[in-house]
Amino acid sequence: MISYIGGKSRMSKWICEYIPEDIETYVEVFGGAFWVYVNGDIHEKPKLKEVIYNDFNRYMVNLFECCRTPEEFHKFMIDLKAQNEKLFYKFQKDIFKNKDISKIELGDFEFGQKYAYIMTQVFSGLNAEKAKFIDLKGKYKSKFDSFRGRLVNPKFTKKLLKITQCENLSYEEVIEKYDSPKTYFYCDPPYWKTENYYSLHDFDVEDHKKLCTQLSNIKGRFSLSYYEFDLLSEWLPKDKFKWESREFVKAAAAQKGKEQSKGTEILVMNYK
Repeated sequence: MISYIGGKSRMSKWICEYIPEDIETYVEVFGGAFWVYVNGDIHEKPKLKEVIYNDFNRYMVNLFECCRTPEEFHKFMIDLKAQNEKLFYKFQKDIFKNKDISKIELGDFEFGQKYAYIMTQVFSGLNAEKAKFIDLKGKYKSKFDSFRGRLVNPKFTKKLLKITQCENLSYEEVIEKYDSPKTYFYCDPPYWKTENYYSLHDFDVEDHKKLCTQLSNIKGRFSLSYYEFDLLSEWLPKDKFKWESREFVKAAAAQKGKEQSKGTEILVMNYK
């Protein structure tokens, strides 16, 4: 729905190719911008009963709770003009300095509107609490307008309306809460040694091993996104888990006049 560091908009359809048809509960453990669900066809799985969005970042959780009622959220924002620098910095101050997110009840439209306004007018949603306003100078369509438009676009609304719950839990808690033989977990944690690129999170180096250990013992099925690193094959051995890989252009590495660099995305699964 919006730009966010580590977002999977470019590789979401590839990931969705591996999601089984018979799942009843779909959980994104590190929901972020929710691109795998939003860009895919998961909502059409014949037995699907629950779609769970989870993230430790309560700002994002509140935003997607607002998006669960897309038309109402759109109406709330209809008169807000994009690309207003003064408004951007006012909203940034309002939600990051003047209010405590822990005291905001999930589904707060005003808070969600301000957060969306900030996130769509900074680079890749990176460190939004400190980021500078990007003035498009009328050359490009505002990402805020694009976000707002998705809330009344049937391609997106039919998926948003199927979200049954937005959780603000740690990865351990949400996996434990929803684990069952009919549950599918998609996990896209901060990548190895990039943990500090993410703001408003609580995931450190030692959590990589803890996550892999927990996933290797669940009742449900999972797929786990990473770039490969040495310890990963120790924690999730290739002879016990299914590994797939694909090369993708790195969106965050784009520079004008230069060829975009590529990276190999790894998808590790506990099923075939």
